[in-house]
Amino acid sequence: IIYVDGKKQEIVSCDKCKQLMAYRARDGTNSLARHIRSCKNESSISSSNSSNQNQVTDYFSSSKTSIIPKKIKDRVKIARVEFIALDSRPFETVSGEGFMKLAQSLFDAGKYFSPTSTVNLKDSIPSPVTVSRNVEDLYKKKQSELAKLCINIMYYCIICDFWTERYTGKRVIIKVPESRNSFTLVIAY
Repeated sequence: IIYVDGKKQEIVSCDKCKQLMAYRARDGTNSLARHIRSCKNESSISSSNSSNQNQVTDYFSSSKTSIIPKKIKDRVKIARVEFIALDSRPFETVSGEGFMKLAQSLFDAGKYFSPTSTVNLKDSIPSPVTVSRNVEDLYKKKQSELAKLCINIMYYCIICDFWTERYTGKRVIIKVPESRNSFTLVIAY
């Protein structure tokens, strides 16, 4: 509470830059909210971000997808190029479904850390041995799901297609369309 000439002044302060702003009951905290959106003092962290208190948004997921800043997109683009070059991987690797799931899980994991924390990525990435052990478990799980699915299919048609691909050699696809449910199973070798 601030008094000037014995009169109480209604003032709010920005937690980031400590700038004082007039508070009017009819406006509520709109002036402070506008200021915070344009506040240039990004080196300070607001008290709400520095505490370990959970936010309301921690308990639900938004249906809106966030707009990714250009700076972050550029960093990801460079990291993808370095990944391809350093590990001698095909360009298509970074657009595959598996890579996208991995990248999404890493982004999701990053939401749980503050911007100032340091995370050793090696602690969250499993070793190749662990991955090889889990591949068989995943195979058995998917095989069981496929068996349950096939029991319920009343009509089906199997389409086999063989060809030779220029870069990777021979390929075969087995496609099982089931028109009643518009289900398609594609197995590629």
